[in-house]
Amino acid sequence: MGTVGTLAMGQLRRAPWHTAAVSVVLGMLISLVVVFGVVGDAQVRGLSGALASNDADLWVLATGAQGALSASRVDPELLGTVAAIEGVAGVEPVGEVRVGVRIDGGGLLDASLWGIDPASSAAPPVTEGSVPGARGEAIVDGADRHLGAVPGARVDLVDVSLPLRIVGLTEGRRFASIPTITIPYARWVEVVDGLNPDSDDVFPTAFAVEIDAAADSSEVADAISVAAPMLVAAPPGQLAAELPGIDGLRSSFGTAALVALVAVAAVGAAFTRLQVEQDLRVLSTLRAIGASPRVLRRIYQVRVALFVLLGAAVAAVLIGLAQLLSPPQIPITFEARTLAAVTFATWVAAALAAGRGLRGLRRLDPADVLRAPA
Repeated sequence: MGTVGTLAMGQLRRAPWHTAAVSVVLGMLISLVVVFGVVGDAQVRGLSGALASNDADLWVLATGAQGALSASRVDPELLGTVAAIEGVAGVEPVGEVRVGVRIDGGGLLDASLWGIDPASSAAPPVTEGSVPGARGEAIVDGADRHLGAVPGARVDLVDVSLPLRIVGLTEGRRFASIPTITIPYARWVEVVDGLNPDSDDVFPTAFAVEIDAAADSSEVADAISVAAPMLVAAPPGQLAAELPGIDGLRSSFGTAALVALVAVAAVGAAFTRLQVEQDLRVLSTLRAIGASPRVLRRIYQVRVALFVLLGAAVAAVLIGLAQLLSPPQIPITFEARTLAAVTFATWVAAALAAGRGLRGLRRLDPADVLRAPA
């Protein structure tokens, strides 16, 4: 560390309680902004994770659904039409339906029941346990462990006598912010048929399409619409972003995070400016005994940067504690990039405020500083 850094560190060490108090306040404010952003992302993942994180190249929905997955019903006879399109390497049916469930005899819960064959590109990856092989086996999202949704648990469907057994867990694949259960597609057809005994046919919600490595996904999507005008194809991430309510949720949390960021930057700038005003006489005294104004400004700016870095360290600790204590359905994860961005914005605001305040060094006469007060 150079002379400037050493002098700045010395100033911080001379007032340890002051340094600690400022760092804690900055850390709390920085962590608040980061947590706002992280919770917003978690809420969006809880609403759309089953689509947003899906590994299929394209999803095909009915045009009349207008992006609403629950409104989509795709004629299974069109499966062959889609499979015959150039560039399509594979296509599998996908089903989704809302059901009432009890997990291990617990309370009644609303759940999103998905029918996806384990070999399909749309199947969620298993992070714990095993892939559902038998018709009565299922996997659930790990965010619902607190509800008893763990491997070995029994899931009873309220309106149909077709029990399921959880054999595996996945992560980040919830849908509609409710427990999300995935079973083989054939079993899903049985469940839907049992829920609607008067219906003649069970239509899948969508087709999951895997395209050739050399094919262009947009061209394949256009070809699907041409071959079957009643269908629309899009990447699952795009469909997830267009789900009802997603834009409003993103906007709400984004606005809250932005307001919090502006507040943090303003508080940091105001505090720094106040500190400069308090320290201006000391800095002017140092200037009077020979210290260069340029060096004094550099020392003070390094001091400001150290304060912000200490605040970021405190924020990292607070976010880590929040991660440990957060509920499974709204997990808080430590995101270094978000923390770095908020820290940088806070430092920029504080540095600009310090620079503006330090201009007063040029206006003070060193002789006036050394002259004894009347």
